[in-house]
Amino acid sequence: MSFVLWIIAVVGLILAYLAGRKATALQERIDGMVREHSVKAAEMEELKPQLDQLRKLIGLIAGGHDVDPAMVRDGRLYQNVSTAELDRRLAAEVPDGERDPAVIDVRSQREWAGGHIPGAVHIPVEEIEERMREVPRDGRPLYVVCAGGGRSASASDFLAGRGYLRVHNVEGGMNSWKGAVTQD
Repeated sequence: MSFVLWIIAVVGLILAYLAGRKATALQERIDGMVREHSVKAAEMEELKPQLDQLRKLIGLIAGGHDVDPAMVRDGRLYQNVSTAELDRRLAAEVPDGERDPAVIDVRSQREWAGGHIPGAVHIPVEEIEERMREVPRDGRPLYVVCAGGGRSASASDFLAGRGYLRVHNVEGGMNSWKGAVTQD
């Protein structure tokens, strides 16, 4: 009888050992799947901002707004224009049903006082978020200008990301501006 118990004990130990190995292998497989899921979830989180930008670009296209290839390539929701293009658009006749373009100058008070485009609205870049209500939302083209194009690009990105349409960053800024300048 003790021999039978001994055999049962050995078989039980072997079964316990095999079950433990199988449980360990199963746990390793589960851990691998959890790691893989975590990596994929992190990748999806990284893609969300790009997907949001793409959706907004598609919305611009669907709404009949101009979208150039550089906007798509760079993931921008605003167009870059030269100072000459801005000067041309400010001088052009506005078609019936359209509104005059709005110029938003995001330079500092000191820079603004040194001269600015006539009719421009002055909102320093560091105040753009709190003063957004001063930016026209009536569908007119918005031209954002600074001294050289860097701060205006940031402001353009901010405004376009908040739903403003027809936003244009003026490349070269006031440093390249050849048009009329006024001082208040």
